Amino acid sequence: MNTNVMFSSKTDAWATPKAFFAELDKEFHFDLDPCADEFNHKCEKYYTIADNGLLKEWGGIGYFAIPRMAGK
Repeated sequence: MNTNVMFSSKTDAWATPKAFFAELDKEFHFDLDPCADEFNHKCEKYYTIADNGLLKEWGGIGYFAIPRMAGK
């Protein structure tokens, strides 16, 4: 696991903890992680920044966590 990226304040590439996501997924049954990368995606179907998920069809139930960046 790349914890240097996930816990760095120098980036907005954060990952939701697996246990927390699992609890949410029990209730909502997510289909898509539209704001992910190859290392931190939570769903089988996911979009990376290179995919530009805003231009893609989402469908189903999407999961994403927006990070809070200091000074932004």
